[in-house]
Amino acid sequence: MTVTRTRSDRRRLAVAAVIGHLVVIVGAALLREPTLWFAVGLMGPGLCLCVGTAAVLRKAVGRPGSAASDLDERELHLRGRAHYSAFQGICLLMVVDLGYGLYAAGGPDSGSLLAAMTAALLVFGTSLPALWLAWKLPDDDPEDYTDFEGVTPA
Repeated sequence: MTVTRTRSDRRRLAVAAVIGHLVVIVGAALLREPTLWFAVGLMGPGLCLCVGTAAVLRKAVGRPGSAASDLDERELHLRGRAHYSAFQGICLLMVVDLGYGLYAAGGPDSGSLLAAMTAALLVFGTSLPALWLAWKLPDDDPEDYTDFEGVTPA
């Protein structure tokens, strides 16, 4: 698997991931009786898009889940900023979830509706650090990868 090394590639993947997450969130919001099958039809491809692009993004932005001993100062600082920004984003997503829970509380199956929305927002929240890094990281230095051109692995 080739890892994308340019900012524009990472940003395209980030936009695709956000679109996938928004499709899943819309599907969770429509998960009611008249639009049940439409919502399920939205959530399947949306989940494949957001999870697939998030997996590629995690590989493209480095090692967001690595142990601190494996990272240098710059990577530690970027990871800390990404996690702090993601924490703020998750707080905002939980406020949205609370509002949706209050909205859905009056209707039937409010528990399952809130569970679906919470799951959709949780999946979105877990990919926020990788999305932040994909948007903010500069392009990799091409010299780092051209030193070994023509060398076959042992």
